[in-house]
Amino acid sequence: MQRGQKQHGFTIVELLIVIVVIAILAAITIVAYNGIQSRAQTSVVQSDLAAIEKAMRLYREERGTLPPGGDFYSGTANPPQAGWDTTVLQSMRNTNIISGSGPVTDPWGHYYWYDNNDCTFGQGGSSPVRSVGPDGVNNTSDDIGITIRTYC
Repeated sequence: MQRGQKQHGFTIVELLIVIVVIAILAAITIVAYNGIQSRAQTSVVQSDLAAIEKAMRLYREERGTLPPGGDFYSGTANPPQAGWDTTVLQSMRNTNIISGSGPVTDPWGHYYWYDNNDCTFGQGGSSPVRSVGPDGVNNTSDDIGITIRTYC
């Protein structure tokens, strides 16, 4: 090569800079995606809980008690110990309050948790329904739930 001629191409430093920039952009995208996915899952749970509450209130209006006449349906057992799907949801399916499968599990694959404290059981009318959240453990900070209040 003669003096004064330029070579065309990229230096190793230039290639490394491009790789670092691409890695930073990928990291930002992954973090943003995980946040969006988490918010979407939380939104699904809130929608499910609203539907469950409406169905349970309708059931109570028709039957005089929340479904079923049992207690503590654990969302952490798979299948649930007392049967969220086979008892609670089935009792609402049998009375045509819900159709189809109903909200059986939350987005993390756990059954919903339900503790029937309706007035008919002398428990004061405060019945929680919740998702145990991503960690699958009941009574932790990531639980998402509602309380169905009935006045005794």
